[in-house]
Amino acid sequence: MDKTTLHAIRALRRKKERSEQGRFVVEGDKGVAELVESSIAVERMYYVSAMEHAVPESHRHLSEQISIKDMERISQMNTAPGLLAVASIPNRLPEEVVHSVAESPMSFGLIGCRLQDPGNLGTLLRVADWFGFGGVFITEGTVDPWNAKTVQASMGSIFRVPVTEVSMEYLHTLSGHFHLEMQGTPHAEVDWKHGWIWVGSESHGFEGMNLPTDSTAVHIPRVGAAESLNAGVAAAIVCSEIARRKANW
Repeated sequence: MDKTTLHAIRALRRKKERSEQGRFVVEGDKGVAELVESSIAVERMYYVSAMEHAVPESHRHLSEQISIKDMERISQMNTAPGLLAVASIPNRLPEEVVHSVAESPMSFGLIGCRLQDPGNLGTLLRVADWFGFGGVFITEGTVDPWNAKTVQASMGSIFRVPVTEVSMEYLHTLSGHFHLEMQGTPHAEVDWKHGWIWVGSESHGFEGMNLPTDSTAVHIPRVGAAESLNAGVAAAIVCSEIARRKANW
């Protein structure tokens, strides 16, 4: 691998570089397998000799064997899995996400607000994928969805569920808002029809945010003494309730 390519791939660890290059990294056989099954364009694939069997036949013409040392240099994981793909970041227009939500089985989408933990955002995408929610919007201050840790935490869901950052002004043009709070209407008593579920960070919630005035505060009743729920867990509980109602489980 030449130095120019190596440095360009290593630079994708930074959000600014991912944005400027319009590319992101996927690592491991499972992640790469999910990627190639999606509509996202794969630009190049790299593997070490021991992982040649994991290179999809459909993408062998885009693959290149490299040394273990070079793989360790370009990998963003603590232990390089030996298979890495560079792919194009899909340009998701807000209108596409809205349409996807409207056509989804649940007619609901999620909004991640200032979620700074890649694991939380990745989990949010997995939850949306699992329960048939059509898309995810994120606000300014939320971790980049194309961060390698977010991609890994999504377990392939980021390749199926459209996600993009939008302004608060745009979110205010949408209808049907529900935000998860420590106080509010118990989630099992809400009249779930369609709309958007706002999920805030565990540390700051929606503090200082200009939520839509018609947004309904939704509460997950607490029985024990835990201070709060993980953002991804809270979203899963509410999404499960919506799916139970709509699918008549």
